[in-house]
Amino acid sequence: MNKIFAVAKAEYGIAIRSKAFLIGFFLTPLLIAGALFAQKFIGQQVDITDRKCAIVDRSGFLYAILEAANTEREKSNVFELSEDGTQKQVRPRFFFEKYSETGDPKQTEIELSQRVEQGELFAYLVIDKNILDTEKIDTNGVHTLAYHSETPTFEELPKWFRKTINQAVLSRRFENAQVDRNLVKQLSQPIGLTSLGLVKISADGTLQEAKKDNEIVTKVIPLASMMLLYILVMTAVPTLLNQVLEEKMQKISEILVSSVSPFQLLMGKLIGTVAVTLTLSSLYLASAYYLTSHFGIAETIEPSFYAWFLLLLILALFMFGSIFSAIGAVCSEIKDSQSLMMPAVMIIVIPLFFVGAVIESPNSLFATALSLFPPSTPTIMMLRIALPPGPALWQILLSILLTGLFTILCVAVAGKIFRIGILSQGQTPSYARLLKWVFSK
Repeated sequence: MNKIFAVAKAEYGIAIRSKAFLIGFFLTPLLIAGALFAQKFIGQQVDITDRKCAIVDRSGFLYAILEAANTEREKSNVFELSEDGTQKQVRPRFFFEKYSETGDPKQTEIELSQRVEQGELFAYLVIDKNILDTEKIDTNGVHTLAYHSETPTFEELPKWFRKTINQAVLSRRFENAQVDRNLVKQLSQPIGLTSLGLVKISADGTLQEAKKDNEIVTKVIPLASMMLLYILVMTAVPTLLNQVLEEKMQKISEILVSSVSPFQLLMGKLIGTVAVTLTLSSLYLASAYYLTSHFGIAETIEPSFYAWFLLLLILALFMFGSIFSAIGAVCSEIKDSQSLMMPAVMIIVIPLFFVGAVIESPNSLFATALSLFPPSTPTIMMLRIALPPGPALWQILLSILLTGLFTILCVAVAGKIFRIGILSQGQTPSYARLLKWVFSK
């Protein structure tokens, strides 16, 4: 046992003193702080360049309405008062030009397109004459509203056109039909649905009102926790494979097994990798707690959530770390490890394909069975724990037990493969050979 911890201590010391680890460890808080600052900074960065648009109004009445609505928009949305009491422009201004057609409509579009290409116009809008006729909308290749621009990613102007023109057209249609639009709007007012939790009675008998569901708590945190566990595993175990393979290629492993047994070497490397990953995860969890506190939702996350995360992470690291270590031990070249590593990677990745179904019904028979199936337990059970209302305690404990037993089996099998593979040279690895080594004495 002392030799195992000696190897683990050496592996941990080498890892945490590496430049990559130190940069990653100290850079993470800076990245989180930078992300918060960037969100705030980017939110204030709005392109307020004026947008000039030509309007071909074949309806005969919409241009005046658009001009009036644009004037109102500029008063209410384009400028706002700054702290020193001055007007500050926060949105781009729109300038409209009424284009009067004198010839062929196709010639009109050619001319306006050329003006857009030359930078004289930002876009142009063509309004069809049949815009009030509900039976002739977008038929025979004629577009009721046609917005032309070289910059389709700028959506503020076309969205404003769509909303303003639709309101004006609906008003005119109701007016022509002699129907009170305000009455129709009042009678067709939709009923909103508020998603709430459950009403609870506290220990002292007082009634606790149901709280409104928070999408960050119900969706973002579960997905983020599952992905963090997945990323930590996928960062650690391939690195472990590369370390084992590199030591074997450089004959370092032959020197090591002269002082410790292959199983002791394997366990030492696994424990060292787990310790390094736990060091990183402690930083990530502390950062997660800071972010949830920043958004005022820290109290919605039970302390047990962090404990389950660390326990499932440890099991996943031992489970998959032993598999990847065995792969590294049997290979003599990098290309051999790449071919053998793909099935092992798929074992980790496949559970992610079922995330949508688990989120939709976290307590369904399928989700429960998947979370109890050891290879997928770490990611799926972590997701179920984070999703309200969460699995029953017996399901969590059973998943831990099954995963623990499966992890012990993986370590035992990997130990047998590691014992033979770490000293074998010149043999092309295959799954048949690995199976033979497992049952060898």
